[in-house]
Amino acid sequence: MLKYMIGIDAGGTHSTAIAYDENGKELGRAESGPGQINNDYELGIKNIAQAVNELRDKIDGDCIKVLAGIAGLSVVGNAPEVAATISSMVGNIPTRAITDSLLALYNGLEGADGALVIAGTGSVVNGRQNGSLIAVGGYGSLLGDEGSGYAITKAALQSALLSWDKREKNSLIDLFVKEFNIDNMGEVPAKFYSLTSPEVASKAVKVAKLADSGDEDARKIIADQAHLLARDIIMCLDRYEDPKPMRIALTGSVLSNNAMMRSYMEAEVKEKYPDAVFSVSNGENARGVIFDKSKDYRYFTNHNDDE
Repeated sequence: MLKYMIGIDAGGTHSTAIAYDENGKELGRAESGPGQINNDYELGIKNIAQAVNELRDKIDGDCIKVLAGIAGLSVVGNAPEVAATISSMVGNIPTRAITDSLLALYNGLEGADGALVIAGTGSVVNGRQNGSLIAVGGYGSLLGDEGSGYAITKAALQSALLSWDKREKNSLIDLFVKEFNIDNMGEVPAKFYSLTSPEVASKAVKVAKLADSGDEDARKIIADQAHLLARDIIMCLDRYEDPKPMRIALTGSVLSNNAMMRSYMEAEVKEKYPDAVFSVSNGENARGVIFDKSKDYRYFTNHNDDE
């Protein structure tokens, strides 16, 4: 009988489950609603199980394990309990629950040691060496997320507002007046505070395009945020033991689409670590199940043993 495994990337907007055979060949995929369990625990778990069960119904074979990378798991905690609950809803298949960023690390590095840099709506740097994990950043939009789409937009708005108060020229003023469809920058705070984090982050694309056109005000924003992200990468590399793994995978919309950002960031990291090797990660983080060698998979039948 065909044996296969399922990886699921459960995020804030949707959940993607992908089945792979034991050679890593994709067999099928399914999507469901948000799997971010700190926003709505029951709905998130339900959506994760729904995607897994859809694949189980499609594929004629024996599912040997499920690896769920779940947004918000670090906030909720108790990963074994989460894994056991999911297992109980998917036919008692051995299940492991990890953070979505760790799933991305497994995929981006294909099981090897090194670092994964995520910069999308938020940002975080995760490192792995000899089974030990290192995390730098990832503290959310109010406390960190340097180099993220949110941080780029916020920094650009701060620059524009400062210039507006000084009555200085700044191309970012014109950008945001047009973007928010307002008469002047005095109306920006009300507009900004009404937006969700993804909506704020989405406006970073306009800042990046302005920087690419040669505008100095926008370029400075990109350079400053690249510096902060490079700082976090260097902190991660500093914490490795010698010999340090130098493989660094990049993922997330900011790093996938912004060559200027990557160029500034990589150049600064290589000033200290010239052997660093950067690559843009395959975006299918569910693929991380292929590279996870952990034996910490939970069955529903073990559920009460963990309490």
